[in-house]
Amino acid sequence: MKLRSKLMFGLVGVLVVLALSPSSFAQVNITISPDTSAAEIQTNRAAQTAIPGQTGAGILVQGQVIAPSGLTTTQLRLTFPSPITSSPVPSGGIPSGDPIRIEGQTGVFATVSGTPVLNTVSSRIEIDLPGFPSTNPNTQGGTFRLVGVRIDANGKTAPVSVTAALRDSVTNYNLTNTSATVITALSAGLASLTQGVRSGQPNLGTATIFTSRSVPSGGGKASFLINEGFASAFRSRMQEGNSGVDIGPNPSYNSTRVKLTFNNVPTGVTLTLSIDTPDGTGSSALSARFGSEGAPSSSATITSSANTATVVILNSSLTTVESINVNIASITVSSTAAVTTAGSITVSAGLSPVCDTNLDPATGLPTAANGYPCFGAGVDVGPLTVVNIIPTNTTMLMPYAAVLPPFDTGLAVANTTADPFVATGGGATPSAGTIRLDFFPTASAGGAGTSFSLTTSATVRPGAGLSSDGTLAAGATWTVLFSQLLTAAGQTGNFIGYVFIQANFLNAHGTATISDFRTYSLTSNVLVLLPPATSSRSSVSAEALDF
Repeated sequence: MKLRSKLMFGLVGVLVVLALSPSSFAQVNITISPDTSAAEIQTNRAAQTAIPGQTGAGILVQGQVIAPSGLTTTQLRLTFPSPITSSPVPSGGIPSGDPIRIEGQTGVFATVSGTPVLNTVSSRIEIDLPGFPSTNPNTQGGTFRLVGVRIDANGKTAPVSVTAALRDSVTNYNLTNTSATVITALSAGLASLTQGVRSGQPNLGTATIFTSRSVPSGGGKASFLINEGFASAFRSRMQEGNSGVDIGPNPSYNSTRVKLTFNNVPTGVTLTLSIDTPDGTGSSALSARFGSEGAPSSSATITSSANTATVVILNSSLTTVESINVNIASITVSSTAAVTTAGSITVSAGLSPVCDTNLDPATGLPTAANGYPCFGAGVDVGPLTVVNIIPTNTTMLMPYAAVLPPFDTGLAVANTTADPFVATGGGATPSAGTIRLDFFPTASAGGAGTSFSLTTSATVRPGAGLSSDGTLAAGATWTVLFSQLLTAAGQTGNFIGYVFIQANFLNAHGTATISDFRTYSLTSNVLVLLPPATSSRSSVSAEALDF
């Protein structure tokens, strides 16, 4: 019995020794705790590894004393999975306002240098930890924070982690964790481009240019939204750092920038852009302008030879997904503009500026030569149609017409682009044009018959009022019987059905009369439709009829 007790006591003693031996040299336990960034832009070559816009956010290093002891000088190495694109020393164009630095040194770490070493070859930060002689053992815990580390996130997948290691294998420092997440998600900075406006702003829709080189009243405007990819994607220059100040006055140091590219802008067309203001209330309200942070502008001009504009973020909320409301405030079309054929102007958006790297190829050191931050080429959002170039015409509808002897239908179409309102600035632009009629008859046995069409020309001029070239001049009225139209179209027999009339000029109006030319007549106005080119008749609410 005594022998068994001695054996058990000896075994327990061995286990205690074994359990204590790994920490016999570890008298200060070190834990790394990042202030993790919830999301960064997936193409950002200067992605923050801490909460954006929060002063002092970074990687907290905590030392906990296990027992008073001497400490061997060592080096804490924090390695990142991609090139580090910020620097402890503002050189090579790196912003001076938010360098890599050590802050808040206390206790055992009170003497840690505020300027760590950047090892660009290994993509790591090296921090010297102090030693203490055994004759004067350390009795304190302590903390410090590593702030300002940015990495090239382009091509990386999330979560992004930092790994920790000590230079020396034998030391009284011990790491309790060797990795931690610094970026939770990598996402697109832009979600989409959409037609519309932010709440409380007027929706200007999609703009229109006619092939006659004219812009309809009220139709020379448009509005669209640049929609943020995630809540903290839009950042001001102050929000781009963790210093509580603007990251730097150099024009290369920028906030989030969005480059708008307008496609298929015809020669002779000028678009004037604006951004809705005011942008909101409160210190975190979205504020965006054109140009640069140093010279922001509320407007920008787009032409065929200068078809881009840059939107800069001056202020933003980091907790709310936001949208930038851009307007085409006006459109100018020259007398020689290349808009005589139908088409459209579209816009695409991407983050700016784009660069291949944030590192100097000669030295391997971080640089802001391409802009800071800058972005790898990514997928733009869009294209979104913002301007339709449509034929200059008026589309009209006669729901019912008949040629049933002795009944016939008389049609009158007036070209009202000659008017008395030019002097007051609200008049139409006088223009002439041909007229096309599309007939949809009812078959004699019921159901739909075979449709046919007729377009006026120099050789097809039934009725009275057309010019010698088959056009209807401004201020003129064309009158014709349907029996004459049928003959000109090579049709015989009777007709019952409806007719679309397309006058190749604006402001056409018509009236129709069914009569036996003796005792009966019925007159009705010809209905005017919204241009089908921009208001599809397939839409439930698209067809709006007028006289």
